[in-house]
Amino acid sequence: MKKYSLLLIINLLSYANLLSQSAIDSALNMMNVDSIHDSTKIWELYKAAASLSYENPDSAIKLFDIGLRKIESSNQIFETDSIKRKNKNNFRGAYYNMKGICFYLLKRKSECIDMWLKTEKIANRENDTGYLLTINNNIAIVYTETGREKEALKIFTNQKKIFEARKDTGGIITSSVNICTIIKDSDSIIQLMNSTLELAIKSEDKNSFTNIYAILSNAYLDTTSKNTFSFSKSKECLDNLIHHANKQKDNDSKILYYATVSDYYYLKQNYKLALKNAYKGAELSKKMTGLASPELLSRLYEIEKKFKNYKKANTYLEEMIENKDSLEKLSAKEDIAKYESEKEFEIKQQLDSLKHLDEIRIQQAENRVKDEEIKSQKKIQLVLFMGIIIVVFFLVFIYKQLATTKKQKVVIEEKQQEISDSINYAKRIQDAMMTSSVYLKDTLPKSFIFFKPKDVVSGDFYWIYKDQEENIFFTVADCTGHGVPGAFMSMIGTSLLNEIIIEKGIKDTDKVLYEMRAQIIKSLGQEEEGAQKDGMDISLCKLNMKKKTVEFSGAHNSLIHISGEELKTYRGDHQPVGLLLGDKKPFTKHKVKLKKDDMLYIYSDGYQDQFGGERGKKYMAAKFKNQLLRISSKDEKEQLKLLSNEFSSWIQDYEQIDDVCVMGVRII
Repeated sequence: MKKYSLLLIINLLSYANLLSQSAIDSALNMMNVDSIHDSTKIWELYKAAASLSYENPDSAIKLFDIGLRKIESSNQIFETDSIKRKNKNNFRGAYYNMKGICFYLLKRKSECIDMWLKTEKIANRENDTGYLLTINNNIAIVYTETGREKEALKIFTNQKKIFEARKDTGGIITSSVNICTIIKDSDSIIQLMNSTLELAIKSEDKNSFTNIYAILSNAYLDTTSKNTFSFSKSKECLDNLIHHANKQKDNDSKILYYATVSDYYYLKQNYKLALKNAYKGAELSKKMTGLASPELLSRLYEIEKKFKNYKKANTYLEEMIENKDSLEKLSAKEDIAKYESEKEFEIKQQLDSLKHLDEIRIQQAENRVKDEEIKSQKKIQLVLFMGIIIVVFFLVFIYKQLATTKKQKVVIEEKQQEISDSINYAKRIQDAMMTSSVYLKDTLPKSFIFFKPKDVVSGDFYWIYKDQEENIFFTVADCTGHGVPGAFMSMIGTSLLNEIIIEKGIKDTDKVLYEMRAQIIKSLGQEEEGAQKDGMDISLCKLNMKKKTVEFSGAHNSLIHISGEELKTYRGDHQPVGLLLGDKKPFTKHKVKLKKDDMLYIYSDGYQDQFGGERGKKYMAAKFKNQLLRISSKDEKEQLKLLSNEFSSWIQDYEQIDDVCVMGVRII
């Protein structure tokens, strides 16, 4: 009786959650819309098919086939940063992998292997080692299930060496468990699983505990001597197994425990306890699935024969046979259901769904807007400037109307709503100019933004861009003022970054800031005598993850680099991006060498200048740096939560005095 299984690694990318039926319909309808790029069509169809994989793998396969045909027929250039798929091979690999998973779920092992071998070739060609390890693991599991254990063992052993070289704890544990499902030598299994258990405890990998303890328990029982020590170690493992099963409320692991402990007592010739545990396991499996486990029924049959309870033994034997028949009948019902589902799917494909035409039109409109933004950044800048000016004049007009119509309560309320709507509209304009959260996570997956405007709109802004050379530009800027005036300056800053870095191709951080300063002075007419000193403080970084380097230039604002327990500050120049009395000095460019898991932080002064605490004092830069040092080892979500909680705790009942923006980036 096999009491533990190999660990299958299923890669669903980011779309394991089920999509709605409408999303699936929309993906199908999108395939015939000429204005939508083929890469977008193929990606949306991939998500739809992935969402169906576990619920209806047959229908999912049909969707994957449609997508694969589209990939082969497309002559468009595939390069979409937001999708993270840069060529046809990447798309093919994702489709082959998920199609293989569907075949695996349908128990069509040969077709499954065929798909995963195709995926393996693509992963090798693209030099994607992480993806390659996942595919090789899954291939080895199917090899094991189809009797090709020598080939599987070779793959698992090689994987373990790779994971050890990469210091990938989860990978080491998974490959070690898989190796022990194949090898037969009990002493070797005990040695490997004990070292794996130490690693799992150290890394707090609780999900692997039950599998490890089950393997160890069986290995101790399989030792030839069956001495007292072997039995005691086996029982110790069993006690740990049920402890973790109860703690995690894992009924599958509980059934595994009852089956294993029944074997334990059977070998010790304590047939009474063996019977008791086998019965508990059978009842629990019946409660979960409606049918008792055939393996446990077989054990009950054997034990009752030992007690010479032949009538009861035969009852268990009949139930075991009946359960197998029921499983066969259930399988037949599932086949009928799959056939009906396939017919519905075919009919659905032949019909044009009218109810989603609005969604398609909206998508087309959004795509046209995006194309227009890329082609004419300066035109958008002008439109945004005029929009802000109109909003400001509109607000002044509304306030004058309110002053003359105080007695008209209804009118006042309506005007107040118009003001709120106008400010919110201004916020929408500003949000449209800033980097989206989706692009941020795609470009810098181990990062966070703590962004808290003082008012609805903000004078602080952040911006991120990744060029074709894998350089990632990211910045945090603090514009003169806050609210509407500050937002106005932030629009200028965002537009200038797009123009200088993306359009003009200036890539040195010091030269970017120098050009921004010249453009702001020119745009705001600061060359004239008596001009306003509007501008911004800014931190600008150019990061290359592969080379593990970052270039930094700053205007007043700094860069904090934390490596291990060491914090180093790279200060920006004492001059703004804007009008400065005296000579215009060049900006300094700092070059910093990085290591994996290092943290980079750029920020405005809003956080450290905030009044609060028991004495109503500023938070201060030193306290802020100590806070970053304390939280730097946490993941990005926890860091964001801790920064937010600290700020809320500090400010208490005091008014927020300025916009706040803090960006943290983990080096991977």
